[in-house]
Amino acid sequence: MAAISRSRRAAAGIALIVAGALFVLAVLLPLAGIALPWLFLLAYAAMAVALVILALGAVNNTVAKIALFAGAAGWLLLALGGLGLGLPGGLITFGAILAALGGLVGAIVLYVGKEIGNTAALVFVVAAILAVLFLLNLLGVFALGAVSAVVTVLLGIALIVAGVLFRRTDRSRR
Repeated sequence: MAAISRSRRAAAGIALIVAGALFVLAVLLPLAGIALPWLFLLAYAAMAVALVILALGAVNNTVAKIALFAGAAGWLLLALGGLGLGLPGGLITFGAILAALGGLVGAIVLYVGKEIGNTAALVFVVAAILAVLFLLNLLGVFALGAVSAVVTVLLGIALIVAGVLFRRTDRSRR
């Protein structure tokens, strides 16, 4: 575990906190009458950044790196699709599937490989599962209806908690 970059894991934790906060704000602000549709776009971009930081220097497992890079590419495709660049629908669907599978496989491999703290890894797996539900709802494959707002807020909270745990683990090991 000494070869893992703690500062990069802490940076990934900060990016996860930002992504989680953006997901929560994207759901709660419209309830207050403030519509900022680009918050989801920023949340997708923050997720891509967090997964790239984790893959580049915070983990040693090759399978986890590949899965995290795949998840980051998927979130990046979703962010680019949100910019209105006219990307084909199939590419956006592929991005959502890539984000879901890459994030979930990466989180599970990190949990099983014990490269990060047990509690942080478990919360990261829960966040990945909630991200899969969010992305399936986004694609229309699994219609959540009114529950989708709750799933999105839970995803944001899980990302914030995972990010805080990534940061807390760093401070306790210094």
